[in-house]
Amino acid sequence: MRNGIVGTPLDLAARFAQPINAACAAANWFPYVVAAIQHNETNGLANAATVISDDGGHGVMQLTSSYPPNWAEPYANVLYAIDNFLQSAETYWARELQGNDLIRAIAAEYNAGRSQAIAGHEAGNVDLYTTNDYGQRALGTYLKLLAGEVV
Repeated sequence: MRNGIVGTPLDLAARFAQPINAACAAANWFPYVVAAIQHNETNGLANAATVISDDGGHGVMQLTSSYPPNWAEPYANVLYAIDNFLQSAETYWARELQGNDLIRAIAAEYNAGRSQAIAGHEAGNVDLYTTNDYGQRALGTYLKLLAGEVV
C-alpha cells in the first residue's frame, strides 16, 4: 500500500487482469485503480483492446491525446497510460490527498485533465468537470473490485 491505495495484483477473473497486473508491476503502480479506470473507459466491452471510440479514444485505456503505435496491445496501452498520465497524477495529488480521495482525483484528472480536476477540487468537487462523476464512479469500481465483485 502506498498513499492509502492497495497495490496488490488483480484477481485473474477481472477483465484484462494479466496485462494490467504486468504493466503495473513494471511501473510499480496500482492494478485496482487501473482496472477501475479501464472499466470506466470501456464499460466492460469485450473488444476494448481494439476499439476506437467516437471521440478518438484508443484501446483499453481509451488514450486520446497520445498513444503508443501498438495501442491495440493491452499491456502497451495500460503501460502507456500509467507512464504518461497516471503516475504524474498520483505525484501531483498525493501532496494533499490519500486513499479514496486520491483515487478520485487521479481518475478525475485522467478524464478531464489536470487543470479541470484542480478547478473542480478547488470548488469542492474534483468531479465538477468530469464526465458523469468519473472519479466517483472509478472509486466505486475500485471498491467493488477490492471486495471481490466482478465488474
